[in-house]
Amino acid sequence: MDFGDILKRLRIERGLSQDEMAALLGTTKQVISRYETKQRVPRISVVERFAERLGVPFSFLAGKNTPPAPTPSASGRRVPLLGSVACGEPIFSPGDGSDYVAIDENIDCDFALIAQGDSMTGDRIYSGDIVFIRRQNSVAEGEIAAVSLDDELTLKRVRHLRGPGGRIAFTQLLPSNPAYSPIEIGGEDETRNVQILGKAVAVRFSL
Repeated sequence: MDFGDILKRLRIERGLSQDEMAALLGTTKQVISRYETKQRVPRISVVERFAERLGVPFSFLAGKNTPPAPTPSASGRRVPLLGSVACGEPIFSPGDGSDYVAIDENIDCDFALIAQGDSMTGDRIYSGDIVFIRRQNSVAEGEIAAVSLDDELTLKRVRHLRGPGGRIAFTQLLPSNPAYSPIEIGGEDETRNVQILGKAVAVRFSL
């Protein structure tokens, strides 16, 4: 087996899509695809960097030896990886619906998104991490939600500011990085279509 075969084997064994592997290794899906199909040959420095991020010996990734395959988990399942969610200014980079990500059976979630940006680093959510979302149209005060603003999507904590009588006057989408300002929603001049898509229930950290 050469580099491309081994890289693909590691990706599949770990239940990662090409997008997830690219995020983990700090490259793009297109580069991963070219390596796996042997259209591109990596430099030694690239193999060294990938081996470090994957936690495998350089000699293994370079094709000099092959350790036994791990035993697959019997409790795993897969959920759709729908694209990227902003941890910063709202964005949404949708996938084509063909990618999936592995998750333990005991985690109640419906889909996953790739975090982009650094506005949620106070909650240990970093760019490239996989965020698992349980689909619901409301969250409790202070919970982290995937929120749609028109055709864009952001990941923030939700806080409601109430007026007289307890009615919600404004909603704030709060970052956990003090370098960013809250996003305020509501009021007479609000024209955006706002919808909570779901609650963040788990995060898979990238290296």
